Amino acid sequence: MNKRNATRLAAAAVLPAIVLPLAAAPAAQATPAPSGAAVVLPAAAKAPEPGFRVLPYLQAPTSTSMTINWISETAAAGTAIVKGPGLGNPRGRGAGNTARLTSAPEYLELMEYTDKELAQEIPGLEQGSWLKSNSNYRHSVTLEGLKPGKRYTYTVTQDGREHAASFRTAPKADDWENVRIVAMSDSETEPRGRTEHREWELSPVNGYAPGSQPRPGTDSAYAAKFGTTTRYGQPTLRYPLDQSTAFNENLAHVDAADPDLVMMAGDLTQGSGYQPAWDEFFGHVAGEHSDLASRVPLLPALGNWETYAALNGGYGTDADRTPAVISRNRFLDYFSLPEDPANPQHKGSYYRVDHGPVTVLTLDSTNGRPDEDTKTGTFSGEVFSGDDTNLTSANLSTDTQGEFTFDSYVRGFLSLFPGSTEEDVDLPNMDVASAQWAWAEEQLADARANGRIVLVQFHHSAYSNGVHGTPPNHEHADNQSGTAMRAYSPMFEEHGVAAVIAGHDEMFERSWVDADGDGRGFHSYDVGVAGDGLRGEQLVTNDAGEYEPLRFNTHSEWSAPANQPETWADDANGVPQLVSGGLHYGHLQIDVTNTAAGAELELTPVHVFPVLDSDYELVETERREYDDVVRLAVDAHGAPLER
Repeated sequence: MNKRNATRLAAAAVLPAIVLPLAAAPAAQATPAPSGAAVVLPAAAKAPEPGFRVLPYLQAPTSTSMTINWISETAAAGTAIVKGPGLGNPRGRGAGNTARLTSAPEYLELMEYTDKELAQEIPGLEQGSWLKSNSNYRHSVTLEGLKPGKRYTYTVTQDGREHAASFRTAPKADDWENVRIVAMSDSETEPRGRTEHREWELSPVNGYAPGSQPRPGTDSAYAAKFGTTTRYGQPTLRYPLDQSTAFNENLAHVDAADPDLVMMAGDLTQGSGYQPAWDEFFGHVAGEHSDLASRVPLLPALGNWETYAALNGGYGTDADRTPAVISRNRFLDYFSLPEDPANPQHKGSYYRVDHGPVTVLTLDSTNGRPDEDTKTGTFSGEVFSGDDTNLTSANLSTDTQGEFTFDSYVRGFLSLFPGSTEEDVDLPNMDVASAQWAWAEEQLADARANGRIVLVQFHHSAYSNGVHGTPPNHEHADNQSGTAMRAYSPMFEEHGVAAVIAGHDEMFERSWVDADGDGRGFHSYDVGVAGDGLRGEQLVTNDAGEYEPLRFNTHSEWSAPANQPETWADDANGVPQLVSGGLHYGHLQIDVTNTAAGAELELTPVHVFPVLDSDYELVETERREYDDVVRLAVDAHGAPLER
């Protein structure tokens, strides 16, 4: 066993007891500008500053290559000096081999602040304190000829400022010991997240464990400190961590787990067409709060918020769909994702990454055809009621996006990029007639033929008991349901996908999908608890007028809202405190271990538990595991064995 794996396994043995110090809280005021730099003025961005706007972040990882991106505010070229086996020496011999790469800066016009962004006011923050300069240059260098499973150190220099980090290449598919991947979704960053506490729903069925006190009421010290909101006509407490602190704490525990990859299944920001949201996101993963992305590659997926421009027009209108187009292309400009060679116009909207024995397929679930819309009553199947046992091939929905049509997106694209044709449009769609569908089938067949363990991610959870769980043609309809993605389930089963990772419903749920009942199916997860809302199951009124869970998704085997009741008790000072249970921010940890017969996967739902003092001040967060750890075996060809 090598030193890294021995260290990792030793750490894993004590991970449940890890208590991390509280991450630094985001400042409400702007950091003082360096001497000679422009002062932040109302309704104005800063002057460009030397150095990094976004620290180096890793992209497109393989066993023999790595791409390093970073963002500057000036047009000066940067350099990356990388040290490790095989660099600067064609035979790969000796220590201290070095490569030096120089970037070619590319100005990102789409990232300029809008007038609305410059003039925005956010309660609790000094106006404009969250703004940076109105200048973004992307730098990207790619290292080739690396050695599998080796550690590389690098230093990027930009405008005289340096950032040093390291990474490890993927091991060979036939020479590995263990792989660790962390998955999460719905961080939905924005400046408002520095002060906003989101809803914290409680199940009306089994919200409390036996012997628990009830939650503090609306007249309590807890409610006075964190506030309340209204859900389903009833007051609901807000969560004790603001969104920014929650995401920081979540990432700190992810970092401590030392993953090989981080999958982010969409909704990275609270509107991709809203530039301050991107500034916040990268501040968390490659900026003032952490440099996790400098050391661990991020595998992002497009979500519905990646087509949303927030205060810059939302999803746009049929007359002007450019806000949605700008939003998607901001995402695509930031990330250097592997492309489908047959359809480069999709710019990596869907892509494949191989890491040792594991293949991760990322799909784009943001639009399907035919278009469906609850507002206009346009459905591809008859309206029905009940749970998904009433869902058939005839009434299965076909679209995940009820806010705009594909044709209106095409018009917006052509108006934003004059001289383009419909063949240049970057929105791939997810239906059976799409290029993405054919690509996914081809990649899955190839992965199975080569004995790989397969994970799939996309944003819109196909199996959910949350508010997005019911299709648009259901009695209790949703206009952005992920149900249409169930069309892929037979393909996933046929090719032996082990797990599907999604988000969108922000409730942490696991479903088991085995259509033919042969015991060989896949686990489907909603991991939408990275740092935004904490929603429970979708509730509807019964005959008595009381709210109860609809539970459309009969495949659900576990969810935090339904299966992790809260326990409240007084602390030593008589102050009500949450002791255990409940829905919290967190992530899914996926450990893959080599075995004599093939491999074993262990999927652990992790939550970040807030420990408060008697004044309800945050003391620390603890890494805790929910009681739904799943272990599954795969054979020597990477295919899941019968459960």
